[in-house]
Amino acid sequence: MKNFTTDELNQLNPFLAYKLLSGSVIPRPIAWVTTQSVDGVVNAAPFSFFNVVSSQPPLVSISMLGQKDSVNNLLETGEAVIHFISPDNVEAMNRTAASLPSQMSEIETFGIPTEPSQTVSVPSIIDAPIRFEAKLFKHIPIETNGYVVSNLMLLEITNFAFSDTVFDAEKFYVKPDAFQPIARLAGNTYAELGDLFDLERPQ
Repeated sequence: MKNFTTDELNQLNPFLAYKLLSGSVIPRPIAWVTTQSVDGVVNAAPFSFFNVVSSQPPLVSISMLGQKDSVNNLLETGEAVIHFISPDNVEAMNRTAASLPSQMSEIETFGIPTEPSQTVSVPSIIDAPIRFEAKLFKHIPIETNGYVVSNLMLLEITNFAFSDTVFDAEKFYVKPDAFQPIARLAGNTYAELGDLFDLERPQ
């Protein structure tokens, strides 16, 4: 067993802790987030430090490293749409990971079709099997040595949208085999859904 203390990693290179975390906590779901600036520029960016926090109220968390456009837009307008990734939209998602000037819209630059959302002013990406419209519930800046290195965003879901392909309305559940979610691993590596199996919970 190889051990590393956080102090040892920081002395070598602070980025090493990121490599160990992102390479160990896998697979991770991807939140493809659209936000909108006060000037109306629509931003789209993927984040894989993403998970469920609560169902009542329905909250998810997204950790956004650095001071990205998504962070600024969320703090200014308080609205976002989270889109889930499948084989049909993974290439478009990856294009929006490029660094563009803040006045340039990834949606317009890469020709990604959108439509109006139901409960927020931020548009939704059409080619997404699942969408969560959301409003900012809480912002927790994570500081190191006086600098904000990450922004933990707690978002409250205001509308759930599912394509007919992935949602079983009669049983009221998402069909994972139809959804085929794409997950982030480390670096440039992604994964598709593998074999499914059930385990009964002990009483």
